[in-house]
Amino acid sequence: MESLLDDLDYIAKVDKENMLGAISRFPSDARMTINQIRNLNVPDYFERGFNSLLVIGMGGSAIGGLLLKDWLRGDCNIPIDVSRSYHIPKWVNQKSLVFAVSYSGNTEETLSQLEEAIELGCEIVAFCSGGEIREIAEKNGIPIVLFPEGYKPRAAIASQFYSLAGITHKIGLISDVKWIDVQESIKVVEKHLVTYDKETPIKDNQAKKLAEEIKGYTPFIYGNKLFKTVAYRFCTQFNENSKSPAATNFFPEAFHNSVLASEGIDEILNTICCIFLTDPMEVNPIKNKVKNFRKILNGRFGKIIDVRARGRGELARIMSTINLGDFVSAYLGILYGKDPSEMESIVRLKRESKI
Repeated sequence: MESLLDDLDYIAKVDKENMLGAISRFPSDARMTINQIRNLNVPDYFERGFNSLLVIGMGGSAIGGLLLKDWLRGDCNIPIDVSRSYHIPKWVNQKSLVFAVSYSGNTEETLSQLEEAIELGCEIVAFCSGGEIREIAEKNGIPIVLFPEGYKPRAAIASQFYSLAGITHKIGLISDVKWIDVQESIKVVEKHLVTYDKETPIKDNQAKKLAEEIKGYTPFIYGNKLFKTVAYRFCTQFNENSKSPAATNFFPEAFHNSVLASEGIDEILNTICCIFLTDPMEVNPIKNKVKNFRKILNGRFGKIIDVRARGRGELARIMSTINLGDFVSAYLGILYGKDPSEMESIVRLKRESKI
C-alpha cells in the first residue's frame, strides 16, 4: 500500500523537531540512565527504611512513576503512589520517600508539592533537567538526578522510568531478582526498533500500519491491570503527538462500565477504533472475560485492533508496548499533518492562566 509515511521528505517536513528520533533513542537513553544511577551516591540514611513511596509529577513527567507502581504492584513491601496535584496527600509523613519529577524543573504543581514535602521533613530525591527544582534541591541538600536536555517531557520516558527504578533498586526496594527484568526490557525494545524506523517501509513496519488503520477514528484503548498505565500512555500520546481525542480504561474495571458503550448509536460508534493491548501472559479468568468483552464490542464499533505485547518479563511487555505506541502516535500525527512535538495549546493555557 502507498502511504505518506513512506515519503521521508514529507516526514521531515512535518516532524520538525524529530520526535521519531527521540523515540528511537529509548534503549541508549535507558542504558545511559542506568549507568548514571549506578555512579550516584545515595545518602546512607536512605537505607534506614521507609513506610511509603510517593512520586510527584505531572503529564509526561508522571508516567515513569505510574509505570513503576504498576511494575512493582506485587513485589514492593511498601505502598507506592503517584500524586498529580498541587498538594501532597495527607498520609505522607517523615518516613515517606518522595521522588519529585519534573523534566523542565519548573512545573508549578510539582514545585508546590516539593515545598510541602520539604516542610514536612520527608526524604526526597529530585529528578529534572534543571529549572527551579534543581535550585531548590541544591539549596536543601537533596540528591538530584539530571535528565538529558533537549527532549519533550513525554519523549524522555526512558530517562524518567529507569532513573526512578534505579534509585528504588539502589535503596533496596527492588530485589536483585526483579531487577533482572530491566535488561530484558531494553533488549526487547531495541530488537524491534528497526522495524518501526521511518526508513522501514509500511509493508514491513507495524507502527506505520497501525497509524494508517487508526487514521480517521477516535481511539479507545483497553489493557489489563499490568497495562493500565500503558493504555493511559497510548491515550495521552494520541492527545499530544497525534493531536487527537482518545479515551482509555483497564480490565477488570471496564467490565463494569465500558461494555455498555456498545449499546450506543451507530453515528457515534462508527467513529471509534477500539485498541486492545493483549498480554500473552494473561491468565484466566481475565483472559476469557476480555475475549467475551471483545466479542460484545465487535461489530458495534468502527474498528477493533489488537496490539500484542512482546517479551517474557513484565517490564519487557510493558516497555515494548509503550515504545510501539509512541511510534504509532507520532506517525498518526504526521499523517494528520501535525508536528508531534508541537505544544501550542499547552503553552497558550499556561500563558493565559498566569495571574
